[in-house]
Amino acid sequence: MPYEVPPLPYDYDALEPHIDEQTMRLHHDKHHQAYVDNANKALAGTEWENRPVENVLANLEILPEDIKTAVRNNAGGHANHSLFWEIMSPDGGGEPNGSLAEAIADHVRQRRRAQEATSSTRV
Repeated sequence: MPYEVPPLPYDYDALEPHIDEQTMRLHHDKHHQAYVDNANKALAGTEWENRPVENVLANLEILPEDIKTAVRNNAGGHANHSLFWEIMSPDGGGEPNGSLAEAIADHVRQRRRAQEATSSTRV
């Protein structure tokens, strides 16, 4: 079964004011569709054409050399954008918490210390 662009799980304007409706329509309907069309074209007539995109991407090293780049770029773009639509949310956002927040804060502290150390040793 050829790949298809999944429907958005929200309206095109649901992410405004951060991402406007026109950008979402263009990116979802045109850009993502191009990845799907090109992935389907590259896989057509191969033993890979009906396999899930995750399976295809997990086996790039054994794909025929003449389609490997097109599949990596386009099936990868399709998988990435499919995930992208799911993880963005009109109700999402906010500050990270837990171990992710701690790791970010640690990184920022270490970077500040390094910058201060560098600044104090400059002539």
